[in-house]
Amino acid sequence: MKRKALALILLLALLLSGAGAFFVKSTQANPYIHEVKGTEVPPPADTQPPVIIIHTPQNGSFYPKNLNLTFDVIIPETNGDKSISAVIKLYYKASWEPNEITVTQKNFFGDSTSFSIDLSDVRGGNHSITIYAVGQGSYVTREELDGLTMTTYYEVFEMTSFSTVSFTKDLVSPSISFLSPQNGTNVTSDVKLDFTVSEAASEILYCLDGKENQTITGSVTLTGLAEGAHNITVYATDNAGNAGASETIYFSVKEQEPFPTTLVIAPIASVAVMGAGLIVYFKKRKR
Repeated sequence: MKRKALALILLLALLLSGAGAFFVKSTQANPYIHEVKGTEVPPPADTQPPVIIIHTPQNGSFYPKNLNLTFDVIIPETNGDKSISAVIKLYYKASWEPNEITVTQKNFFGDSTSFSIDLSDVRGGNHSITIYAVGQGSYVTREELDGLTMTTYYEVFEMTSFSTVSFTKDLVSPSISFLSPQNGTNVTSDVKLDFTVSEAASEILYCLDGKENQTITGSVTLTGLAEGAHNITVYATDNAGNAGASETIYFSVKEQEPFPTTLVIAPIASVAVMGAGLIVYFKKRKR
């Protein structure tokens, strides 16, 4: 904690002065001038940059209108006093924006922090977003006391990390077209429910005669429908969560007429009579 507090004081001083040094005069405990000098150096070996964890959107996923960019920035202590102490700049670049967007107006922050940004106004389509975090650290190399002046020398370094996700903003609900049955048709008790959906669907349901919705994966055959009037509606939800509904189809089930057996029996009877006549004829000739 002392290391981070001291490093944050140094970083603030560097940002305010722009000259790499500042002075603090104490009139009580330390009756001398304290001078801090920082020199920019490459990051020390084994020191890790800030860690960016994006929660939403997830890579390769579909989202409707309402969407938030949510992520965490974690400052790891990977190299003791030579670890990153603070994030001095946090911003993102997005496919729908020509310029980089600053996430926070703070000069820096030294704790792991969570962020949420509203992306509801982003247009539909395929998008990508990259978040950047510029971390800064420092460590003491030596201290010198010259009369009433205490000078502390620091080595200051920066490390930048980034994380990218690609996603699809889908603002269009799926459309459903019926192939069968058609409006006003008469069908038997077995009905082929045949339809098309305009895009990939995560869920498909149908509602028959206002009863409870039934889950299906595609076209099916409905069996055992009672005689009379019926109606059916199909619903589909796409991968982004947009829901669509078909038109409601009205059709009737009529009992199938019995097979006309009397028409088939009559010719068979005629053949039998003709056969009997031929038999009688041959017997008379033989006598």
